Amino acid sequence: MIGRKKFTMLRRRNEFHSHYTVLDIGTEFVKALVVKREEGTGIVIGVGKVRQSLSDMQSGAVADIQGVIDNCDRALTEAEDMCGAIPGQVVMGIAGEQVRGFSTTMTMPRSQPQARITQADIATALQAVQRRALKEAVRQMSHELGVAEVNVKLVHSSITSVHIDGYAVTNPLDFQGQVLEISVFNTFAPLTHIGALQTIAQELDLELVATVAEPYALTRGCATEDVYEFGGIYIDVGGGTTDIAVVRRGIEAIRMFALGGRSFTRRLANEMGMSLEEAERFKLAHAEGRLPAEQDALARATLEPTAEVLAQGVALTLEELSGKEQLPPALYLAGGGASLPEVAEQLSAVDWPEMLPMSRQPTVRVLGPADVQGIHDSTGLLVGSQDVTPMGLAYHAVSLEDDADQPLGGLMRRVMKAMKV
Repeated sequence: MIGRKKFTMLRRRNEFHSHYTVLDIGTEFVKALVVKREEGTGIVIGVGKVRQSLSDMQSGAVADIQGVIDNCDRALTEAEDMCGAIPGQVVMGIAGEQVRGFSTTMTMPRSQPQARITQADIATALQAVQRRALKEAVRQMSHELGVAEVNVKLVHSSITSVHIDGYAVTNPLDFQGQVLEISVFNTFAPLTHIGALQTIAQELDLELVATVAEPYALTRGCATEDVYEFGGIYIDVGGGTTDIAVVRRGIEAIRMFALGGRSFTRRLANEMGMSLEEAERFKLAHAEGRLPAEQDALARATLEPTAEVLAQGVALTLEELSGKEQLPPALYLAGGGASLPEVAEQLSAVDWPEMLPMSRQPTVRVLGPADVQGIHDSTGLLVGSQDVTPMGLAYHAVSLEDDADQPLGGLMRRVMKAMKV
């Protein structure tokens, strides 16, 4: 077992259920947060950040489990030393090209509309939704990987809407009606990805209480009431992948493709004859506006083609996700790559209404830590767009207790346990 237990593990019931470790295992960095839940909000009391080696991750997924464990251990130690506490529970983010998230809706006609809706009725509907979603996830991943069938596991599941005869309700129990309609957002990933994260948690002696797709956590943490009302598109430009989430009548779909900040670093290294380390420092200095004018212009000219490719990748992904329905004209950017000005500029330069079903040219806005709801950073170390995703994971962690108290939360867990998905 990892020998990092410098402080007493939080074991008293009230402390154990109010403190969480958050692990954002990215292509470039492992970021660890220690979060305290206090009156429904989260306070970040410890932060750790460790750079990954090139061989540790591949396209957002773990490639070297032991190397990632070592990096997580160091990041956790930094965060824990800062606050003097070691939470036993961990929430981990998952990303990678093969992670799939989408909303599935099942419409269930009722033979006896005058009878009250029971838990058994809802459980039957949920089972039908989840069977359909799992079948679709297997179909998608098998097609993309070029294999007959792939072992797919459920990462996260959330009921997004319930309607009875077209009328929206939060809890359908005891209502009457002819048609029960339930929509569920599910995230799936290959067993290989899920198993790697489970192994990492075990080796770090942490209880894995939740695994969540990072674009889902980012969106949930940042989406305001206006976004849920009018829609929005969240784009997380990470080190190895760009993750996209579409909000349209709730979080509707997530998708990822393999182009991120590391591609910008490699282009600088190749075009300017730098080592990868030198190119990374040059890129960060450009993003922070610290380069002299001549070098800044050179960086801009070098990075613009890669930013244009990224913008086209976003457009192609959104075309796939749109389903020919109108897409919301609002783009929200996060992740380390979002700090590069060329990314927002190239996204703004795309003629979106010409390419996609959008009513007008969308607004483009780079998110910061202040955009994450319900999370306060007491350390002062979370300052840029690269910190928004781990803070979104922190929001998910402190919301677990509230989610469990939702009317259908317990029923969904029992259905999932019975189905063993």
